[in-house]
Amino acid sequence: VDVLVNNAGLSTAGPVAESDPAAEVNLVEVDVSAVVDLCSRFVPQMVARGRGVVLNLGSVGAFGPLPGQAAYGAAKAFVVSYTHALNEELRGTGVRAATLCPGPVKTGFGAAVGISDEDAEAAMPKIMWVDAATVARTAVDGLTAGKTVIVPGLANRIGAAANHLLPRGLLTRMVARSHPALKRGRKA
Repeated sequence: VDVLVNNAGLSTAGPVAESDPAAEVNLVEVDVSAVVDLCSRFVPQMVARGRGVVLNLGSVGAFGPLPGQAAYGAAKAFVVSYTHALNEELRGTGVRAATLCPGPVKTGFGAAVGISDEDAEAAMPKIMWVDAATVARTAVDGLTAGKTVIVPGLANRIGAAANHLLPRGLLTRMVARSHPALKRGRKA
C-alpha cells in the first residue's frame, strides 16, 4: 500500500440525551478506531519502504463543538489531532499524513442520518457547499503542496479559523440554533 485513504465514516444526529448508545459506539468504531487500526497496520510498511501517503478524512465539524452531532464532531477532531501527531512522527521517513476536512458536500451523507439536503442547505450558507470533484482535486493539490490539514473552499477555511477564535459558548449556541437535528421540538 503506497496510499492509504481512510474515507469510511458515518454520523449520528440529534441530542445526546436521545441517542442510541450502540449507534454512538459504532460511530466511534468507524470514524476513530478504524483510522487508528488501518494506520497501525499500513504505516509501518510504508516507513520500511521509505514512501507513502496517508489521507484521513476529517470534517470542518472537527474544528469546534458540534451540537446535534456531538460524537461526529469529536470523532473528527480526534482524526485531525491524530493525523497532526502521525505526520510529525513520520518526518524524515518519506511518508506523509494529512487530514482532508471538507464542509458540506452532497453525497447522501446527511440523508443517511435523517438530514435532507434541503434541511442541510437551509442550515448552512450556500457558499460553504463544495462539490465532490472539487473536494477530490483540493485533496490531491493539498497533498502535493505538503499540507497537513486540507480544507476545501474559502468559506470553510474561514469557518474553521473562526471556530478557534469565537468563544465556545457563543459558537455552540450558534450551531445549535441552526442544526437541523436540533430544530425538531426545540424550545426557544
